Amino acid sequence: MKKALRIMLVVLSLSAFVFATSALAEEFFVVKQGAKMAVTDKKPADVKSVVKGPFKTKAEAEAALKSAVKPKPPTTGC
Repeated sequence: MKKALRIMLVVLSLSAFVFATSALAEEFFVVKQGAKMAVTDKKPADVKSVVKGPFKTKAEAEAALKSAVKPKPPTTGC
């Protein structure tokens, strides 16, 4: 009886952990809002406004935003 109770307790604890961690998982997107681009944690309703993403961390999304906004150097020659 004690062994079955322990097994049930372990299963319930693991399932509670899985549900709690999946609820905390966030995604970040680089979106275009008018003429500006920004990082947001909610997926916009208009899929066409998503420039890049999803990213697991805000730092990754901000790095992608900086690389997307960075002007390209002019090319010379042929």
